[in-house]
Amino acid sequence: MDKGFLSSWFQDSAENFATNIWKIAPFRVGNRQWLMVLVKGYLLCLAFCLVLACVLNSIEGDVWSDYGNYHSKGARGVKSYGDTALDECLWFVVTTVHGIAFNEFNARGVASRLIAMSCVSIGYWFIIFLLSIVMLSNLPGEKLPSLSGVMRRLVSAVWPSYMVFLFITVCVGSMVGPYVSNDPYGKNEWPTGIYFMWTVVHRMPYGDIYPDTPFGRTMTASAAVFGLLYMPYALALVAVRCPTVEQHESLLGHLRKHPENALGRGYVVPEGSMREIVMEEYTPDGVI
Repeated sequence: MDKGFLSSWFQDSAENFATNIWKIAPFRVGNRQWLMVLVKGYLLCLAFCLVLACVLNSIEGDVWSDYGNYHSKGARGVKSYGDTALDECLWFVVTTVHGIAFNEFNARGVASRLIAMSCVSIGYWFIIFLLSIVMLSNLPGEKLPSLSGVMRRLVSAVWPSYMVFLFITVCVGSMVGPYVSNDPYGKNEWPTGIYFMWTVVHRMPYGDIYPDTPFGRTMTASAAVFGLLYMPYALALVAVRCPTVEQHESLLGHLRKHPENALGRGYVVPEGSMREIVMEEYTPDGVI
């Protein structure tokens, strides 16, 4: 074979390989600063999980720990191991927040179900929160977001629509109580329906209650679609910027001081002179 051909082939292959590796992680110093903010947000979420687990253990830990009482009540699942159920409560909260609850433990009373509803809400919004950190850090002209800044931005953008979201959830949930399976820890009335519908729209039903009627399944399927589509809608609300005059002036001032961020940290400027690239791309044929 021609040595020139082999050399050219190996060079092209190496360049293609390097390009594909770059696509896997196209980060430089300027556009990977969101990583530390994301890690801080995750650690904060784990701290909330620990607090909720302690509260849940104080409310219902004895029931999870007592093997005889556990089976005498006909409860489902497995018993806890150890002197307390704190580790099981932490397991329950962490798996719920991460969206992988296994249904071996279930909340029984009103207070513990409120804790469970809080967990599914945190898990639902935590995904949107992390995505907002990455998105805001790469929008043109944005300063590097902080945890408090992203939280304020998220809350101010979504709270009106989320109130409507919860209002619809509560209204529908108050009707579906009689149309789902028997509640193992109570009567099939409006509290059961609200608890069930809350877990469905927040993408984390535990399986202790499930729809077993045509009406219940219809409402459940509608709620599942509702909860899924609201997530990108909430993210779009955060992405749309409606600043005040002062915030707009501050944004323009930041762009003047840091013109390299005018296209956003996620924009990777090509190597070479930008003017030469633009002129080469848009100069008509035959024009020198």
